[in-house]
Amino acid sequence: MRITAKFYDDKNFKRGFSRSGFTIREATILETYGRTMQSLLNGVFTPESDAEHRFVEQVKDQPTEISEFAQCWLKYQNKINFKPKFYTLCGTQRSSGDNSDDSSDDSPSDDLD
Repeated sequence: MRITAKFYDDKNFKRGFSRSGFTIREATILETYGRTMQSLLNGVFTPESDAEHRFVEQVKDQPTEISEFAQCWLKYQNKINFKPKFYTLCGTQRSSGDNSDDSSDDSPSDDLD
């Protein structure tokens, strides 16, 4: 793989890759080769070596055995494309006027004799 300028994704990982769920090794690979990997997949660079050809094939096809570079890039893509599911807890509130079943209610009665 070619080494270009350092790769940072301040939009998605403001604290850096190593503090955002990546191992130190994965963070180093992404910082060192991330621009090259991105350029290869976007078509800006054409693959020149066997490693670059394998990387492009592995990211697109995702076979069972993949290189460390492809594994890091796929993990990066999963993290930036992950949409968390939000769940809400909903409940109903009992109305205060429905006390017909509760005989031990100490509230004053409307029946004034």
